[in-house]
Amino acid sequence: MPEQGFPLPASSYKELIKIIQGYRQAGQNAAPSNVAAVIGIHETIVSGNNRFLVALGIVQGGKKKTITPAGAELALALDYGEEQHISARWRAIVDSSDFLQKVVAAVRIRKGMDESSLETHVAYSAGQPKTPRVITGAGAIVEILKVAGALQEEGGNLVAGTTEATKSAEPPAEPQPYPQVPAPSIVAPVRAEIGAAGGVQLNIEVRIQCTPADLDGLGQKLRKVLDDFNRQEAKTEPTATAAETGKES
Repeated sequence: MPEQGFPLPASSYKELIKIIQGYRQAGQNAAPSNVAAVIGIHETIVSGNNRFLVALGIVQGGKKKTITPAGAELALALDYGEEQHISARWRAIVDSSDFLQKVVAAVRIRKGMDESSLETHVAYSAGQPKTPRVITGAGAIVEILKVAGALQEEGGNLVAGTTEATKSAEPPAEPQPYPQVPAPSIVAPVRAEIGAAGGVQLNIEVRIQCTPADLDGLGQKLRKVLDDFNRQEAKTEPTATAAETGKES
């Protein structure tokens, strides 16, 4: 049964994304005329898409509207032409829309639909009359689903996107800085053994805990540890010798 009254876009996908970008540039509490002035189209075209943009949570408000955080992220990705980020932002919006999820489910159940039939199905499901303007809006819906990775072209038809396609729509993770950690910690367990001549031999095992960020210059740090140890050993040897000499005398 058609889902009555879902507001389809009144524009093509290309014009729709210009309006989304315009709302971000116009700032808070923007009237259609404010957005129209920014992007250079008539304000009636802006207002004709407002119900759809509100339904998807891209803008919010009454006569004057403000772009939402989700809409602002999408608009920013569109401004920079970052395809992976654009896809991911649309995917989040698609996932939060029951109507768009039902469109994808219909394609999945049918195991694919040609684009023209899908546009007609979108218009019917939205409870809208089959007019050129409505079919244009339905075409924008289909394009959004394709950009989001929710639909894919396969053998001349559109099929529901796979899990792998959904993952590929996610933007690459921003490189995370290494956590701030102290300088490499050195653990030096000491084990005493009795030598063949009856003396005590100390075996020192050094273990180093560090992150990849600490590898640079690690050799110098180790050499400094060894040099410090050798200097301490050199200082103690004469003292021990003097003590032994005193006992003998």
